Amino acid sequence: MKYIKQLDSVRAIAVLLVIISHWLPKSFPLNQFPIGVTGVNIFFVLSGFLITSILFQNKNKSEVSNSTIIRSFYARRVLRIFPIYYLTIFTLLLLHEYTKTNIEEDFIYYLTYTTNFNFILNEKWDGMLSHLWSLAVEEQFYLIWPWLIIFIRRKYLIHMISAFILIGLGSRFIFMDYDWNRILTTSCFDSLGLGAMLSWFTVYKVSLLPRFYKWIKVLSILVLFNYILYFLFYEEGYWIPIPQGTIDSIIATLGISFIYLNRDSGSPVFRFLLNQPALIFFGKISYGIYLYHKILPSFTWMIRFKLQGILPSLKPVFENQNMVLLTDFIILILLSWLSYRLIEMPFLRLKKHFKINQANSKTLYETS
Repeated sequence: MKYIKQLDSVRAIAVLLVIISHWLPKSFPLNQFPIGVTGVNIFFVLSGFLITSILFQNKNKSEVSNSTIIRSFYARRVLRIFPIYYLTIFTLLLLHEYTKTNIEEDFIYYLTYTTNFNFILNEKWDGMLSHLWSLAVEEQFYLIWPWLIIFIRRKYLIHMISAFILIGLGSRFIFMDYDWNRILTTSCFDSLGLGAMLSWFTVYKVSLLPRFYKWIKVLSILVLFNYILYFLFYEEGYWIPIPQGTIDSIIATLGISFIYLNRDSGSPVFRFLLNQPALIFFGKISYGIYLYHKILPSFTWMIRFKLQGILPSLKPVFENQNMVLLTDFIILILLSWLSYRLIEMPFLRLKKHFKINQANSKTLYETS
């Protein structure tokens, strides 16, 4: 399966939704909807699709042992995710007196990728680090998913994936009255599982993929209609029949299915949106953008505060929110690009030593 550059555009759209949600005021039109949560759920679906594709492709190589597949998977994940994550949290630990976070007290949760449980168990939600819950969920997913994919027989895989989705949906319903519902690991299984199901069709049932796409399209229309009705006729205590995360995930699966089926198409959507170099660039550095986007504004605020004391004439500039947002966004992109080039890329080059398929062709999962 060839690398699909449009998936980087999907990453870009997801991370931009998260930034809009966290940076812009509630009065902003898009923030009338929970687009930040939507962005995270898009990431989950995409992750489920890409990670499962890696595992399926390696599982199909009969000459490769299960232990080799597992070792390769975890080594490549560590090289992709750990470097800038741990650099960030250790840096914040050293600077905790300036950032006023709870990272020193709760460091074990950040160290072990269990920050979602810190909120669930201790009701601690550290503002500038609160977004790390989604990275924790992904790491917890990685702990179990390779073993299930590799050791369950091929004919039972679709049943296991379906059960995974149902567990996620059930978890969302059972815990829907709790604020921490959406950050509970099991409540994200439907998002991750839908991505995995799409992967199963692309690998094992390609002939049925157009039919799967039609099913998802119909389901997306139904859940979107339900979503619109919810906002139009909202009343206190109104119960939305389908959880928000599931709605996001179904629509994200539709979008990724469309991209896969039309990856070589010259349609206007691809030409004018998903093939845009800027979006693809943002997608490539999206991990850094996501990781830094809530942390950076705290530091830029401190810098502005210091500069304002030294140069009072700059006060009108610093009080211009549009200028502040634009400056922070430019710094965020620059920081993420430097992070990608100077830190992430050297580690990503090491992934070749753990690559099972040594073919020269660029594969789907080389960017995952």
